[in-house]
Amino acid sequence: MNNKFLLFITLLAATFTHAQNSFKGVVIEEDTSLNVTNAIVAIEGTAIAQRTDLNGAFNILKDIPSGDHVVTITKDGYVTKYILIQVSPGKNIILDNVKIEVNKQERKRREKAIKAQQKEEKKSQKEKDKFLKESQKEKEKRDKTLEKQKKKLLKNKKDNNELNIENTTPIEETPLPVIAEVTSLQIKYGAKLDVTPETISNSKLYEFIDSWDGTKYVLGGETREGIDCSSFTQRLYTSVYDIYLERTAQKQFDSKLTDKFSLKKFLREGDLIFFEGSGENKEVIVHVGIFLHNGYFVHATSYTKDNGLSGVQISNLTDSFWTKRFVAGGRR
Repeated sequence: MNNKFLLFITLLAATFTHAQNSFKGVVIEEDTSLNVTNAIVAIEGTAIAQRTDLNGAFNILKDIPSGDHVVTITKDGYVTKYILIQVSPGKNIILDNVKIEVNKQERKRREKAIKAQQKEEKKSQKEKDKFLKESQKEKEKRDKTLEKQKKKLLKNKKDNNELNIENTTPIEETPLPVIAEVTSLQIKYGAKLDVTPETISNSKLYEFIDSWDGTKYVLGGETREGIDCSSFTQRLYTSVYDIYLERTAQKQFDSKLTDKFSLKKFLREGDLIFFEGSGENKEVIVHVGIFLHNGYFVHATSYTKDNGLSGVQISNLTDSFWTKRFVAGGRR
């Protein structure tokens, strides 16, 4: 009888000793105070461990033995954190904002990444300044040409007003119809876009396209040795329209200066057209081109299934590959 009673008391004591505890908290980075995801929180000497979630939080609901325990918080790139906790039956332990610091290797990697980013931003700004400077020079050159033409017209008008022709009977002449000369460039791109040659009226645009036609596609490329989609649209807009565009397709799409619309029927020559990716890049703008006429657009592309070729070329927006990825048109 006494033995059974002692066994009961022992089991009851064990039950209280191993009562379930709540051990929770949030792990943050010491330098940035950002939540640390996927850090391992473990109680040494036990099999109890848990990873922090997207908010850096952990919540361990286990039968933690009573007494003092060492908790370790580990993650690649961080110095291991050691914390002493005291567990008693039914006691809930909360650790708010446990700070862990990055190790030397991770700190050096971040510093290197920041320097690389700053270098890229500086390069991008330099390229932007260069484009703006070239655009300004072109504008000044055109303004001078227009001013000369204006002065010439005013002089001709003045000379005509000073002519004094007397005792002459004006002879009415039937004006001859003016027949505009069609250029080989108009004929070439009229055929490509399935429109009349006269429709190809922006000679500057098609001269630019013609000069870059066939240039190979290179991701991040910005020269005739190789160019990507956003660099091509950026160069075209600067050269043809004197308008500076941002460097990436996503930034050109996000710009407050881009008036976006989703209906293709409103597209007109010179409009930007934006495309999204697939899979993980779904709903991300990964490609951009310039609309021309009759559903056709020009772009620098790595896609080869249209004609077996990549690079600067003219494609049709009605092709299934481009139709299902079309997001919007954009007008600057």
